[in-house]
Amino acid sequence: MDMTNFMNDSTLIETEVWFLPFDIISIISTSLSIILGLLYLFIVIKHKTYSPVQMLLVCNSSVAIILLSCILLNMAIFTLQHDLQKSSEKTISFCIILAFLVYGTDGLQNYSYLLTAVYQYISVVYPTKIIWRTVKTQFSLIIIIWVICILYSLPLLLTGQITYNIDNQICQMPLRLSLPIVFVSAIIYMIPNSGILGVYIKLTRYVQQMSSRTVSNNTLFHARRELRLVQRTFVLTNTLIVLGLPFMIFVLMSFFTPPPKYHFRIAFLCADISVLVVIIIGYCFTPNIKTIIRKILSRSTPVEPMTIRFTAATYGRTITAN
Repeated sequence: MDMTNFMNDSTLIETEVWFLPFDIISIISTSLSIILGLLYLFIVIKHKTYSPVQMLLVCNSSVAIILLSCILLNMAIFTLQHDLQKSSEKTISFCIILAFLVYGTDGLQNYSYLLTAVYQYISVVYPTKIIWRTVKTQFSLIIIIWVICILYSLPLLLTGQITYNIDNQICQMPLRLSLPIVFVSAIIYMIPNSGILGVYIKLTRYVQQMSSRTVSNNTLFHARRELRLVQRTFVLTNTLIVLGLPFMIFVLMSFFTPPPKYHFRIAFLCADISVLVVIIIGYCFTPNIKTIIRKILSRSTPVEPMTIRFTAATYGRTITAN
């Protein structure tokens, strides 16, 4: 059942009974993403589960997804507050800044996966090109990607493309057939995901060709290991694509007909959940992560030390009595 509320500025605000559950699920999902993302980053850095260059790339992807989760959490809180108040804001600068940041960090996350896939491809196909596999080169590429992701979304902010959608209580570019929408869709989704798909296909064919030729077992093992890493990156990006499919459907739909009234609420709920799922998959893909977490938990429990001290004390009293 709909409830309506007339504001002093004559703006009609409609709320649905499913608004609050959606907001709460988004807040829980993004909060868990931040907590698990920080824990994952701590484990990877402390226990050095990767080589130096791979560590740099994994940390870059982790920082990107943590930042994205923080921004999505603030957007979910903003939406929840205004759903509870059943109101719109005349001052929406904070909301617009969040939208600007979410465009940048979303692209940053996708391009971090592309950078990882390209590095793994070069490691197998061009093993003699050492300069492309150094920490210095990869760090420089990371800086370039960060700068590009900030600059590409800056015109959206400066030209007023980002507006406040009162029905969805969120700031985004209106979905319609326009140059900014096509530009953002290409930059954020099409280019990085197509690049990862291309790397995956080419590396798969290359490894298959290596298997049919006479090569050393060590070289073939290295190639297959890098292929598995690219496959994992491919799985992560496809998870984002599948769970973010409603948003892409709404974008394509907007080219021909207006999307549903509450399209952004549905799309961002799926986006919030997809980020959490990607982090969980990252845990599953990290080598020895279960063993490391088990060791951390075993160290934190006081049961083992108390048992040892009790046994030692009992043994001492036994010797004294004898």
